[in-house]
Order: sequence, then structure tokens, then C-alpha cells
Amino acid sequence: MDTRGLAAEYEEALFYLPPILREVLERVPEGDKGRIREVRLRAGRPLSVYDGSRSRFVTGRGRLADDGRDGLLVDQELLQEAFVRLCDYSVHTHQREMEQGFVTTPKGDRVGLCASVVRDRDGTVSCREISSLCLRVSREIPGVGRELCQRWDLARGPGLILAGGPGSGKTTLLRDLGRMLASGELGDCRKVVFIDERYELSAMFRGMPRRDIGLCGEAVCGLPKGEAIRQAVRTLSPEYILCDELGSLEEVGEVASGLACGVRFVATVHCGCREELPRSPVLRALMETGAFGAVALLDTPDRPARLAALVTKEAYHAEAAGAGDGF
Repeated sequence: MDTRGLAAEYEEALFYLPPILREVLERVPEGDKGRIREVRLRAGRPLSVYDGSRSRFVTGRGRLADDGRDGLLVDQELLQEAFVRLCDYSVHTHQREMEQGFVTTPKGDRVGLCASVVRDRDGTVSCREISSLCLRVSREIPGVGRELCQRWDLARGPGLILAGGPGSGKTTLLRDLGRMLASGELGDCRKVVFIDERYELSAMFRGMPRRDIGLCGEAVCGLPKGEAIRQAVRTLSPEYILCDELGSLEEVGEVASGLACGVRFVATVHCGCREELPRSPVLRALMETGAFGAVALLDTPDRPARLAALVTKEAYHAEAAGAGDGF
């Protein structure tokens, strides 16, 4: 995607913010808009943005500064207004998300939150005393998966794990790989099901995906990943299932069950660097299922969705054995 397209997605992410914040952030220099990954609102502190390598503060005129002395101050009232708007004025529909520390906007941008979470006697969850919000600017980069597909034959080989730290572009790359499979860019069009627990992959809104998930792509949204995988296998006869951020051994078990039904998987997991690969219990369990032939380790946040290393199953097991993990 060109610079103008990246800047446009940044501006779209601002849609749900209060006008005073949106107008200031829209004044940010055009050359910086495409690089901004996060917008940070902290109670009693200046408005800031993060570009993948450093944080800077936004002045009332939209200038970016390295210190916060002239930054636009975000007070508690403005922070609360931003939260309600980011929930599209329907806070109660985000209860399950809030339990996990985030909400997702209708556009598919995740908003991390720090707050006091209170559960009432009837189980209703509410957020009080919000102290900060982190709006992550999600982006589509069509074709970003081609480099990886030149190294790994996803259409014919076994499944693939995308590993990387926060902000490394795992979701962006996963979505593009699914789009390519579902649209016939890697051969025949494949039946692809996106397990979209947080609505980030498809940005599904009123039954229509606002992200390109391919001609033969479908999304199971809002369900816990294990339950969604079971539903997809039972009812949608997928050829591929794509899962974002597998993080529990229960979810690994559902992958193993799907594999027994002939489904191929592409999944993402958190991993900060290559040395962490053999130490992750979830990653180790995933490799033991036999569903995956390699781990694609992504680069740093300043090079999102880019491949740093491709570790085959054989190399992974050799490294794990050398690390003393029992392989």
C-alpha cells in the first residue's frame, strides 16, 4: 500500500474519537500519518502517538514533539467521552471484551484499556475510573504475504505459524495470507474460515466484512477460539482455518481435532525473538500436533508484517532439543 493509503487508514481510525482529538490528530504532518501505529490517551497527561520505534507527543496544532511540555492535555472527562465513542455508544455490547482489557471499534481497530473493572452480582461487567486508552491503528497491506509465500508453499505444504512480538504485523500478515488463499492467488480458490474472536481480521459490521477476506473467505466472529474452531469444522467444511493469537493449551487441542478432520491451519502466536521459540509452551504444543511445517518469525515493529526468519519443523525441534526442552 502507498503512503497515501496508509495515511487514509490512520485517518479512518480516528473516526470514533471526540472531535477535539480527531481534529488535532488529523493535523499531524502527512508524512507521519502512515507510520503511526498507536494513539495513546492517558488521563491528566499529554496526547501521544507511537510509530513502531518511539513515542511522540501531539500539540494542540498537530505538531509532533519529543517532549510533552506543549502536548494537548487529556483530562478525565475527555478520556471517558473517547471510551464511549470508541464503543460506538454501546458499551454494554463489549462486556466480554472488557474483561480481557480491550474493546474493538466497528472498523476493526483494537483499543486497549486500563481501568477498574467491576463485575456486578448478575455478572455484568463495567469499566470505571478509566486511566488510559491505546487505539491501535489496524491496516490492510494487500500483497504483503507474497514474500512469505515465495519461501513457503502454503497451498500445498503443511500449516504455518506466524510468530512475533506486539506490533510486528501478525494480524496484517495473517489476513493477507487468508485473502490470497481464498481469492485464488495461490492456485484454486480455497474455502478459508477466519476465527475472528475480536473482529480484527474481518472487521465484520452488520454482516459485511470491512476488510478483504477473499472471495471464498468466511469469518466466525465473537466466539472464543476453541468454540469457533469446533463450529467451523462442524458446519463450514473449511479447507483452511486461520486463527489469530492462539494462547492456551485448550485452543491447541482444538487445532489438533481440526487436523484430524483434514483442515490446514495458519495461526499466530506471541514470541519476541528467535531464542524464545523453543521456550513457549503454546508454540511447543502446536508444533507437536503435526499441523505445522514451519514457524515464520516476523521482524520488529518498525518493519511490520515482514519476515525475519523461516524456521522449519526440523530446525525448530533441533533448536528445542539444544535448549533442553525434551525433544
